[in-house]
Amino acid sequence: MTDAAPDPNVLSPVRPAASRTSSSGRRALLRASLGAACATSFIRAAHASGLPDIQAIAANATTNSLPASLIVAGSAETGPGRWAPLLAPALESALPADGPIPLHVSAGQDGVTGANLFDAQNNGEPGAALLVSGSAMVAALAGDSRVHFDYQRWLPVFLALGAPVVVGHVDLHRSLGALLRDHPVRVAVTHPTGVELPTLLALSLLSLHVIPVRGLAAAPDALAALRQRQVDVVQLSARDADANTLAELKKDGFEPIFTLASHMRSGIPDLPSAFLSLRGRLPSDPLYSACLATAMAASIETALVLPMLTPPAQAARWRHAAQLAAQDANVQSETQASAIQLVAGMDSAEPYRKITPDLSAVLALRRWLALHSAEWRHVG
Repeated sequence: MTDAAPDPNVLSPVRPAASRTSSSGRRALLRASLGAACATSFIRAAHASGLPDIQAIAANATTNSLPASLIVAGSAETGPGRWAPLLAPALESALPADGPIPLHVSAGQDGVTGANLFDAQNNGEPGAALLVSGSAMVAALAGDSRVHFDYQRWLPVFLALGAPVVVGHVDLHRSLGALLRDHPVRVAVTHPTGVELPTLLALSLLSLHVIPVRGLAAAPDALAALRQRQVDVVQLSARDADANTLAELKKDGFEPIFTLASHMRSGIPDLPSAFLSLRGRLPSDPLYSACLATAMAASIETALVLPMLTPPAQAARWRHAAQLAAQDANVQSETQASAIQLVAGMDSAEPYRKITPDLSAVLALRRWLALHSAEWRHVG
């Protein structure tokens, strides 16, 4: 299932904000009064010390405004849908809120609808936070016509990173550079610009003739097609590529070819290692940069992001809350069970930066898609 055009009416509240009683209102008022009094004392002391811009700093320190809601871009079966019930309670305990953060789930599987809604609601101003998977960023990189958001203007505060694994026939793994050079390689995909795009790109850069076989978004369907020889290659998420599954696939004659990320996957080559092993060098084609960017995006199971214009003090509170949430016992349990790496706070900026290649890579990717779209339209 892919996302439809963004429609505010698709929102369905998962958990409404807790109603505030008169006593909670009095507590909030008391808190605000005490905060204002402390801020006034702080300003007077700062003036005596000659500190600059202390009024703005104190004003930010006493501002308790938070995003009005947390938009969950995807159904319960998606990464954001699975992480929302774990992250929300952990975030609430670390943020200055009087009650639960309202959660709203948008329709669709790849997060495009929710991401569109997030940008439309905020319109450049702080208003909501977003939980979204990297599949929405893959769609944006591919130039999907449904995309009306700019993920480069988002501020990441938390990333749950997986390491998707590409699995195929043993013969395919052993003869990538030789026997199957001129033979079509059928790849199970949601659709050609879906989260499996980095696998299509990587195999194409290895001089293989790739053919996407559509409609295989769920891992059980993709694995069934692989075992029935309807496809030659599948891309499994970190959650689906557990040790038991990979062992069973090996017994059936399938082996990992490469992983889309280097972390958490010892013994399986990542993309650069696979290219060096099979070709002896890394590609100089701009498509390789696009491949690495889409691979990084596909590795993002869930990202918690804010609008770029979020005030610094508020962004700092969210970063701190995200760091505390990453240490929550329930979050840690899910992390270990799903082979996920958590990156929170300021550390999330570096991996997030890797999903934005230079313009030449983006143009090369879209030319490549345009070149092959007519051929793929009648396949799968």
